Amino acid sequence: MKNKKPIIALGALAVVGLIAGTIAYFTSEVEFDNVFTTATYKTKSTEVFNSPQNWTPGETTEKTVTTLNEGTIPVAVRVLMTESWTKEDGTAFTPQELATVVGNIPQGSANTTDIAIINTSNVGTGAGKWTQWTYDGTTAYYYNTSLKPNATTSSVIASVTLNPDLKTKQTINTSTEGSVTTKTATTTIDGLGKATYTLTITVETVQFDQYKAVWFPGAAAGEAFEIVAAE
Repeated sequence: MKNKKPIIALGALAVVGLIAGTIAYFTSEVEFDNVFTTATYKTKSTEVFNSPQNWTPGETTEKTVTTLNEGTIPVAVRVLMTESWTKEDGTAFTPQELATVVGNIPQGSANTTDIAIINTSNVGTGAGKWTQWTYDGTTAYYYNTSLKPNATTSSVIASVTLNPDLKTKQTINTSTEGSVTTKTATTTIDGLGKATYTLTITVETVQFDQYKAVWFPGAAAGEAFEIVAAE
């Protein structure tokens, strides 16, 4: 009986070796690093304008607004111009009051519809040109072609002129002291007097591939303004 024990031990070792051999596999592992770098969205708008303190009929004041794309992706640009007139006492002119001033402009004048004439520039078709288009029936924006990185728009506005054909009104005040009579004549624009004109330029930009979703939400095909991609 003692001679059989070593044989049993060897058999056990053989079984262990057989089991160990059955769990050896070929394996491999690879990785792909997909790197996404976010874009830089940065625009800068610049105005050139000196506010006149004594604006007179026929006087033209330079005013330009341009936009630079300092980012890394194309952007869409649009511009809105709104006007307002304020009386000397700080109250706003009503549309009816302004319509009366316009109505006093003589027929046959070069401009019979504007108190302040906005002189636009670079308006038309083609690269870098501005096109005025109304989406909601009331708001008329100027749209440009897409603006590439490091590119600058032209200015949709060049200057503003106070209509030279506005009707004026003269008021004479007379005072007498002894033998001296003094007459003071004051001439103002009829219906305006000493007024303040404010022209507000609003510049809006959006990444080019999303301008329809942002500016024309819910618009059907053909209802949105088609901004051309810059070459």
